[in-house]
Amino acid sequence: MSTRGVIARKVGHSSFKGVYHHWDSYPSGLGKELWHIYHGYFQGDLGAMLHKLIDEHPAGWSSILGANWDLAPGYFSYPKDDTLCEECGKEQWRHYRQYYPARKAQLPPKKIWDPKNDVLVLGHSFKMDPTKAPNNAQCYCHVERHEERWDVTELNASGSGCEYAYVFDEPKKEMLILSSYREDGKKMIGMFGVGDPNSTWMIIAKLALNGPEPRWDNLPEPEITLPLEDYLTPRKVYHETDPLGEGI
Repeated sequence: MSTRGVIARKVGHSSFKGVYHHWDSYPSGLGKELWHIYHGYFQGDLGAMLHKLIDEHPAGWSSILGANWDLAPGYFSYPKDDTLCEECGKEQWRHYRQYYPARKAQLPPKKIWDPKNDVLVLGHSFKMDPTKAPNNAQCYCHVERHEERWDVTELNASGSGCEYAYVFDEPKKEMLILSSYREDGKKMIGMFGVGDPNSTWMIIAKLALNGPEPRWDNLPEPEITLPLEDYLTPRKVYHETDPLGEGI
């Protein structure tokens, strides 16, 4: 299941503005990745990192985890219909009965179909080599995807299902990790592009980017007792549907 998040700049005292990130946006996923690319590929240049992540890709990201930043970002679907199976060497589409009619192609003989699943007309599911998948950062605004700009802020993020926000304070070289909480104090969980627009954003970590790396799997989930300045309370403004069509 996806965990939606935000990569953003701090704006003023208690606001943020940035872009959406779809997959694995919990701290040990996206948070850790942001820390590592700041210290690695971007060599501590926070301005350059945020320009790349936010300004150059305003429609947001499917995923930046594990990306090779020497490759140009862009959305590449994989496997494609004509990707060859690692087991039999045939194109992906030939494994599944539903793809034959549109191509006016002749089905394989029934004797080789999977006896337990007549969708599998080659007798097995398509098998791919994940190491052959594109290793670039997958954005929503280049190559195969051309979504419009979407500014994600404290006003619309939680209602759109975002559970974590990584908010960068450029002058202080800090990364604030925010988590969204429902009015009853429980963690807000987003699904299908919808969350709780009444949720409150709370700071669960304030990290000096040039300090020691935290234990990403051990960040606190606080009680609702922080001072008022550590709260970011959105108004009821939210993106009503999953804008990027990636489901749960």
